[in-house]
Amino acid sequence: MPRRPVTESPFQQTLKGVAAGLVGTLVMTTGLQAASRLLGGSPAQRDDDSLDEAELDDLRAIDTGRQLPPQEQVAERLASRVFNRELSQESRQRIGLWIYWLYGAGWGALSAQIQLRLRPPAVPYGIITGIVVWLIGPGRIVPALRLYERPARAAMGLRVVAIGLHILYGVTTALTLDRLSPPR
Repeated sequence: MPRRPVTESPFQQTLKGVAAGLVGTLVMTTGLQAASRLLGGSPAQRDDDSLDEAELDDLRAIDTGRQLPPQEQVAERLASRVFNRELSQESRQRIGLWIYWLYGAGWGALSAQIQLRLRPPAVPYGIITGIVVWLIGPGRIVPALRLYERPARAAMGLRVVAIGLHILYGVTTALTLDRLSPPR
């Protein structure tokens, strides 16, 4: 008796996408912390070709919170504009963390619907996904909505790191989803 291919419901695909998006977010977060440590050495350890101090401050702000991290800026601006409320530092951090992880999970869920229907190769699809997530998130659209303000002096090197981290997210999410899915 021939075996029929296993089909999954859209709900099952979405759950797998959420899981893959969370894995991608975890890997991206680890990459961000590693990049911050590698690029954030003391001035005596850097040579003239390395990032300047303003670029390092911008990168550290993303990871250490000297400035508000992007997700906390979004939380604060949504609270003040939509609900006309001020958030305490603890609430802003907690809501920002939820936004960060839900953003990654949400993109994973959406990506799963496309990836599991079209079945593109995981790595090229992940690269495209990462670039799209960056463009919609911190790259263009969220700043255009004035929910997040990019550092004023963000240099090309810092943007390349940010895009690279989003590509890492996309590839990790796509590969994880590929592993969680039944064979084609």
